[in-house]
Amino acid sequence: MFTIKTPLLALVVLATLTACGGSDSAVEEPVVVDFDIEMSDFSMDFDTSQAFALNHRIPVSFTIRGTDTSITEVTNIPVSFSFVEKNPADPAAPIVCSSNAIDVELPANGAPVVVENEFIWPVSECQILAEAGREVELQVGFFRDETELKGNVTATLPTLTLREGGTDVEYELTTESSVALLAITEAEESPTPVLSVKSGFVFNGADPYFSKIDASEIPADLQVVDAETGLSIQQELTYGMTEAQLNQLGKLPASVTLTYVLIPESAPGIILPLMIGQQDGSTVASFSFNEIQPGIADEAHHDLYLEGADLAAVQDGELANETHFILRGCVVTSFSQNGNDGDLANDCKDVDVNLERESATAVTAASNSSFKKNQKRNAGNARIAIESEMDVDNTLSRNGILSRATGEVALRGNIGKSFDFTIAEAIAEAIVTKDKSSYFHQIKAFNVVVAGDTKEGKEHLKLKNEFEQDKAQEVAGLGFGFGPVRLGFKISAGGRVGIDVDDDMDLLTDLSECQLLLVSAEVVNTCGYLTRSVEPNFSFTGRIFGGLDLRIVKAGVDANLHFLENRFPLTGVLSFGLTDDDRILVRGDVTLDHTLQTISGKVKLVGTIKVFRFRRSKSVTLVSFSSKPVTQNLLRRSTEGTLELL
Repeated sequence: MFTIKTPLLALVVLATLTACGGSDSAVEEPVVVDFDIEMSDFSMDFDTSQAFALNHRIPVSFTIRGTDTSITEVTNIPVSFSFVEKNPADPAAPIVCSSNAIDVELPANGAPVVVENEFIWPVSECQILAEAGREVELQVGFFRDETELKGNVTATLPTLTLREGGTDVEYELTTESSVALLAITEAEESPTPVLSVKSGFVFNGADPYFSKIDASEIPADLQVVDAETGLSIQQELTYGMTEAQLNQLGKLPASVTLTYVLIPESAPGIILPLMIGQQDGSTVASFSFNEIQPGIADEAHHDLYLEGADLAAVQDGELANETHFILRGCVVTSFSQNGNDGDLANDCKDVDVNLERESATAVTAASNSSFKKNQKRNAGNARIAIESEMDVDNTLSRNGILSRATGEVALRGNIGKSFDFTIAEAIAEAIVTKDKSSYFHQIKAFNVVVAGDTKEGKEHLKLKNEFEQDKAQEVAGLGFGFGPVRLGFKISAGGRVGIDVDDDMDLLTDLSECQLLLVSAEVVNTCGYLTRSVEPNFSFTGRIFGGLDLRIVKAGVDANLHFLENRFPLTGVLSFGLTDDDRILVRGDVTLDHTLQTISGKVKLVGTIKVFRFRRSKSVTLVSFSSKPVTQNLLRRSTEGTLELL
């Protein structure tokens, strides 16, 4: 971090015209501009002619650049926003309330950075202004470490009128894919979700810096008594409230209910209810909740299903040829909402999706018989997300047998700095042809091969082993605005990646053995088989930790997230045979189960700020996710006898 202790001078060259000897000439004269940071193109997604409700978030966007070209490294600048009383009764002491800083990463070359869809809040400290319906002016501050930088704001910052506001639940909806899949499900297999979605809920009307703090959420180095106040930070973080009042922080007046439907674009009057998958494999028509972490979007992940007559209508009924649908998620409250004008339209969200139908593969007259499954999940949000993919391919073809199971997990996000890296990869492959057998198993952790084995030959191959490795890696340089400063921290991602393998494969030339293997009276001169049980598995958690102890701010974070639990045991018996007249016979059955739990947990920054308009002890919720482990029977497939391939 490059620290600026005194204001820097940015030189802007202007052209002026002077007259000399009856002729005009352009003379360039350097003009000293005394600022370090420049902000332009500020916009606020709100009609400023309307009064804005207290403790409701305001979407803002702006462009910012550093003006000192001598800085040769990337720096992070907390950009703070304050609401300042306009035309105060006491000009020397206007009422001021401040939102949290937005942490912006600036490149070293002075190039502009566009910041979009960030949020600021007029918080509870603005209560006096809201009660009186007073106007406030928006002011911006720029900081590096403990130093406030000189800024130049070229955009016109708006004036707002504040009002007291009630509770409003703002709703967000995204899908993991724009394609909905209507999969074919065999007997004993778990239904495949049509869509996997993320729903976010924002509690407008609650102070984003007030939330109940457990002792476990306060880093150890903050567990001290402040010499000035005589209070510990845990005492300060009670905000002068009783225990009963603290227990109500984040609580809604009553339950909120979320439902999903699918609507064909060509027939908007037809509503197809979508069911929500549960941990035990059952489904429910709605999701209800009565608590939201203030200040951010609480996120819930749902697998959605069509059932009964609605499923039949899309499969082979009146909507069998419809491909374009609208996914609609709606929240319904039993209490009156009192948000800003735009907020009232946020109770339903629509997403366009294309519906694809899985086609049945005829295995009685084909060149191969395959049992495949692929599943991708993207859980989290723009700040931190876990992406995982599982792919299983079991194919009987004229070339022989292929069985492959692969898995990959990646951690991505942006918290003051973008990060993107693969946590783990695993592959377990076995191949049997008329010439040889082979296997290949490998696991990687953080792009490094940590275990594996490979072998091929004509002899009987058998392997039973458990490959596993515990690894961890840190992502440094992350940060988040806390008052006028940047709270830097790290993410430590760690856990176990492994493959449990039990493979048995061989080539046979004994007629009776081949006939027994294929349950056939045909003259089979050569045959091969693969019996396998293989289970790629991933289990990863994350720790987010860091802090700062400055003259004006003492703050920290130390929290744990459950990133991913992913296991997909595959078992199968696959065989093929070559008859005396060169025909190919195959036989097989495959079972695949899947246990998955995506990202869950919450991260809070806590601390005390001791400088003018930011003076307070507070907590800021960085992320909050919820998920539960779900186990599914993904494949229960068989050739249902011995087949001949064409």
